[in-house]
Amino acid sequence: MARHELLDNVTHKDVRIDRRFAPGCGYDTQVARIFPLELGGLQAEYPLFLVRNVETGHYEPVALLGFEESENLYLDDGQWRARSLPLTIERLPFLIGFQQADEAGSPASGPVVHIDMDHPSVATDRGEPVFLPHGGESPLLERVNSVLASIHGGHQANEDFSRTLVGLDLIESLNLEVEFNDGSRHSLTGLYTINEDRLQQLNADSLGLLHGKGYLQHVYMLLASMPQLAVLIERKNHLLDRVAAE
Repeated sequence: MARHELLDNVTHKDVRIDRRFAPGCGYDTQVARIFPLELGGLQAEYPLFLVRNVETGHYEPVALLGFEESENLYLDDGQWRARSLPLTIERLPFLIGFQQADEAGSPASGPVVHIDMDHPSVATDRGEPVFLPHGGESPLLERVNSVLASIHGGHQANEDFSRTLVGLDLIESLNLEVEFNDGSRHSLTGLYTINEDRLQQLNADSLGLLHGKGYLQHVYMLLASMPQLAVLIERKNHLLDRVAAE
């Protein structure tokens, strides 16, 4: 169970973050939600797809981390085996909340930092401090603030990215059947990708629209990540081989 609290330097003056990338440490997730600004940095590390948000109807990019629920194949021996982290992973155990405030006499809702006190990385006797001894923000919290700001802006960017791709009819569903070395099979459903044939057939105006929004590069980054699926399958095979040898 999550226990979210508004972060402050009095209540949480002794809180530290002991970030250990291992199963059971709060990073057990099959997919990580990502944002368009991350695609260039993540495409060489993760297979990237789109999924449909059932609440909003928009398509959102994700990094695939495993083949089963709660399976994260990037966790190994206390390390995250990739050179870059998705922002939604890096921000843990912090999250964006909203607080009512008066601005020029009118009520307004502004983003504030919350912390999940039940996350396994939260500690008081080990790890990096969230606040400095006199109450100032630690380097860790400064980075968290930057990450949360990027995530906050990324939600709107995802919506416009989705509308543009849908408007150009570039999204197609993708059902994958994966077979591992031990003969087991796994079906990946609910994933979407870019239809390359339709992309190649876009006229100059449509290509200009994508380029003008900065989305043409994002589209190519999604496609460029596809070889990472074979790498992820190999990670799974190594895991299965290790388990079989025990």
